[in-house]
Order: sequence, then C-alpha cells, then structure tokens
Amino acid sequence: METLPSYNCIIHLEKFPTFTIEKAMCNHGFFMMAPNCWEPSTKSFSRPLRLADSTSVMTFISQPPGKDHLVIKVYGASILWLKDELAIQSQVKRMLRLSDMDEQDVRDFHKLHPEAEAKGFGRLFRSPTLFEDVAKSLLLRFCPWKTSLDLAKALCFLQYKKFKSKRKRANISSYGDFPNAEELASFSEKELKGKGNFGYRARELIMLAKQVVDGEIYLSKFEKDHIGTEPNWSKLKINGAGPFTIKTIMMCAGYYSYIPIDSETMRHMDEFHGLKVHKRKRGSINLQIRDKIQQIYKRYDPFQSLAYWFELVNSYETELGKELSELLPSEYHHVTGNYEKEKKKF
Repeated sequence: METLPSYNCIIHLEKFPTFTIEKAMCNHGFFMMAPNCWEPSTKSFSRPLRLADSTSVMTFISQPPGKDHLVIKVYGASILWLKDELAIQSQVKRMLRLSDMDEQDVRDFHKLHPEAEAKGFGRLFRSPTLFEDVAKSLLLRFCPWKTSLDLAKALCFLQYKKFKSKRKRANISSYGDFPNAEELASFSEKELKGKGNFGYRARELIMLAKQVVDGEIYLSKFEKDHIGTEPNWSKLKINGAGPFTIKTIMMCAGYYSYIPIDSETMRHMDEFHGLKVHKRKRGSINLQIRDKIQQIYKRYDPFQSLAYWFELVNSYETELGKELSELLPSEYHHVTGNYEKEKKKF
C-alpha cells in the first residue's frame, strides 16, 4: 500500500491566551457531528478539510502539551502549496474561533461571567464554513439528537460515494467529507432520502445549496469577521429555517445576543430556572416566552447565548458524570435532556 505524503501546518497561539484545544473543541453538539472526530485519549481532532481548489484532504489537529501552537497534519496532497496551507489554516481558525475579534469576545464575556472564565469556556465550536453550520442547523429541527447525528453521517457517506473518484489520494475517512454547496446541490431528493431519514429536510438542504451556488444567498455577508455592523438577519431567507435555526446560525457566525429556543431549551428553563411552560405541539414558541428567556440572561448582554450554553454544557456533564471531551463517539447520542430523563426512570 502506498504511503501517503503528509505536511505540517502550524498555528501560533501567543495572541490567544484563553485558548485550550479541548475547551475550544468540545462544547457544542457540532463537534460530535460527522465528519468531526475527537479522540479523548490524545486530545486530538481529525476531519477532512478543503484545499484551495476544494479538494478534500484528511487533517489531524493537536496542541502539543505545554506548547503555544497547534499542529495540523495534512494527508493526501501531492504537494501543499502556500494557498493550500492558508486555506487549511483559515478553516481551522474558523472552527476554533482564533481571531483577534474572537479573543476579545472571550475576554469580554469572561468579565461578565467569572464562572465561565474559571472553567475555560468562551469559544463555541463551529464548522470550517458557515455553509456547513447552516446545513447542520437544519438537521437539528424537530428530531431526536441521535437522528441529527445519523443524518450528518449520511450526508458525509453520500459525499464519499459520489465524489471519491476525485480524491483517491486524499486518505478521507470511510464516511467522507461534509458536502460543500456545489456537491450538495448536485444531489436529488431521492438520493438523500435513499440513504437517511431526511424526509422534508432533503428538499430544504438541496434548495439551500442551490441558492448558495446560484448567488441568491451570500453567506459571507453574515460572517462577523467580514463586516463592521451586524447584518440584517431578516434578509437571510432559508427555506425551513425558523427562529431557532436562524438564531443557531447567528450564534455560529459570532452573534450571541439571542438564544436559540427549542424543546431542549424549554426543558432547561424548567429544570434550572423554574420557568414553567405548557407542553407545546410542534411549532413556534410564543414571543412572551422568548422574552422571559432573554430576560434571564440579560446581564450577560451581548453574550446571552454563551451564558445559556455554558449552563447547558454543565448540566450535560453533571448528568453524564464526565466532561464532553471525555466522551466516546458511541456516547454522543446520550447528550440530551431526553436521555437524562429516561435514565432516571431506572
């Protein structure tokens, strides 16, 4: 078997004293979704990333103990040009929120939330691209957490099957890469539904991809690092994206003022803040309830969703008896309030 070449990229962390790899990685459900792979024993992370020409290559990311830099090992490129190295670094920096603006956000949040500072919490993991964040946000809607995990894995598998001939040397994991907009737009609803329980999500995902490819949606306009003022989120028209999905996307883009509210949020509000709400049927949550939830975290403005997520992560870790960074992939589907309730029955 031919040995694949590998190249090392370095990201220096001197400017980011609040950073540690396990705290920056293991704090949001997206780190558990394919093709992401966190290895608890070595505190390292692997997944395919894209070269400058969008070719997928396998990468392994680690922070040597006691060192102030990240090492990114890239497999599968016959040669790693400077433009490719910059593309890889850019994706890693986005995932781990390694920018001057992100560092300032963490410091400002810690001033408001000393407990979060003590635990090293302040960076929410996200995807290498906002497109992947948006697509995964659509996978969270109206389904159990395990289904969301399965659907992400199904998309990666389909991407691998359809595009693997273009990546024979890329050493991609067996379930492939998360499809980019061009790749996802090439699928039919039948192809998606044939592999996973996508249902109505198949049409929504393909429509999103085609809107991005056709220039109807410019996601780059909504990235915090690329603009001076907050974008008009009402102009982000994504089929199937209600308030929960849009606020999840906002959080991924770096805007933390609004809390994404779903049934898991309502469970947390009941158990930790005594906010009693009648069980609702599938549909939107009324404005009065949203306002009450926002008020609970008002003192953390403009980082309300970070404060909420800190509580949620702590509750999961307490119930599971371990930190999220210690979980094995086989345990990921347990990270849900519904699982906690089922466990208490026995």
